[in-house]
Amino acid sequence: MTTPTHMVELRDVCMQFEDKKVLDGCSLKLQPEERLVVMGQSGSGKSTLLRLILGILRPNSGSIFFKQFEVTKLSRRKLQRIRQRVGMVYQYSALLSSRTVRDNVALPLEEVTDKSRAEIDKIVDEKLELVGMRDSTDLLPDELSGGMRKRVALARALVLEPELLLLDEPSAGLDPVIASVINELIISLSEKSKVTSITVTHEIATRMAMLYQGKIIEEGEPEQFKQSKDPVVAQFISGSTEGPILEGSLDAITKK
Repeated sequence: MTTPTHMVELRDVCMQFEDKKVLDGCSLKLQPEERLVVMGQSGSGKSTLLRLILGILRPNSGSIFFKQFEVTKLSRRKLQRIRQRVGMVYQYSALLSSRTVRDNVALPLEEVTDKSRAEIDKIVDEKLELVGMRDSTDLLPDELSGGMRKRVALARALVLEPELLLLDEPSAGLDPVIASVINELIISLSEKSKVTSITVTHEIATRMAMLYQGKIIEEGEPEQFKQSKDPVVAQFISGSTEGPILEGSLDAITKK
């Protein structure tokens, strides 16, 4: 087996939960500093894909690589070391409600490094400054708007200076204006830090991949996707109710 030269590679990955097959021979490659967006219907396996890359889940078959490391074969200790090089922004921010903004962002540094309090505070201040939250360090998550919570989650994902950033619907639940602000912030931070990213959404990308029925059915730059001849991709981009994605399901709904 050849050693991958990509930041991330999935080879024929299959993942099944009980009788539901989520990924079915899924293959994907991601180059350093790319911003890849993975699109797909709700329940198509997008979030599962991120958790497999992070090693939270293990596939039923296939291989997942982070650089030269095969994630699916790492011991728990080695996997923990790999995770320090990967930042994760969860769909609903996943901030600890009892901890302040500063404490939430500091948590990864406290858990996996031996840095002093002064060093941690300096890094936290730098990352909060990057996301425009420097003046909110003493607030609790419940005191923040949805957009502010996303910014804090992004700062927390960046404190360990990751090589790879995984973002699960980073603009979910936000109004269109604030969603655009968050997306522009992600692009800006990705470019400044030269971090590679995989985002589950359809807002920001240098490359896009469409996940459908467990496989990546098309990859390309955003403009290519807009001109796609694939009926599934075309329907998803347009938001039309007519096409293969809903084939059969609308009839079932109307008969209820």
